[in-house]
Amino acid sequence: MSAAGKMVESMTEQEKARADAIMKGWLAFNANAKANEDAFDAKAEEIATAVAALVAEKTGITDDIIGGREAEFGRLLGDTFRTFQMRMPYHHQANDALIKEQLKTIDWGFQTGNMDAMIQHDIDSMYEILHERVYWIEQTGDYSLALDAVTTPTCFRNLTVGTGFTWNSPMQVSWISPYQRILEKGWLRNIWTSVTEKKIHEEWTVPRFKGYARHLEVDFEISPWNDDDPTITMTCIPPA
Repeated sequence: MSAAGKMVESMTEQEKARADAIMKGWLAFNANAKANEDAFDAKAEEIATAVAALVAEKTGITDDIIGGREAEFGRLLGDTFRTFQMRMPYHHQANDALIKEQLKTIDWGFQTGNMDAMIQHDIDSMYEILHERVYWIEQTGDYSLALDAVTTPTCFRNLTVGTGFTWNSPMQVSWISPYQRILEKGWLRNIWTSVTEKKIHEEWTVPRFKGYARHLEVDFEISPWNDDDPTITMTCIPPA
């Protein structure tokens, strides 16, 4: 008997009914999503050009905002469009893939006892990128450049795109911790069951940003975890 056959044999009638419902729902949904994707892909560059023109019109930007990269911009828009079609088994968001990859890494770090070493490697790898900002700050006296260093690059923007972020001032930013929705989907499948958003905040998010702050020769004051409000607020504190 094949492995698949053994799996079916081991399932209860209730489990089979649930699996059938999910499978049939997915197949029907995916056929429609694929048709939509194919229709988009056929005109991806045309759509990209039209979107770029619309953005320029609405914002008054006169520069070439996509720099001749219509094909790539079309793929990006197509990927976003595809993400919004992904409603099975739940409505996906644009940062889902990044969050899932982070959660797998975080879970591995916790399970193997390597979290401290993993965070230190992450911090060390950012030294050259971040420490150059110290010169910028010395030349301008603008300490907001330290906070800018860890929020302006696309890494932070991609992670927070699902719910966005808010500039409270040039020295303070707030965002909603993005992990809970995907964590809960994983828990239902017995994945990363020992990981909580509080644990991520205290043992992943805070230590990394604190390490980045040392490279920038400032401090990042980060709000403590609150189960009733997952908003994280980070304030740049210049040296005394």
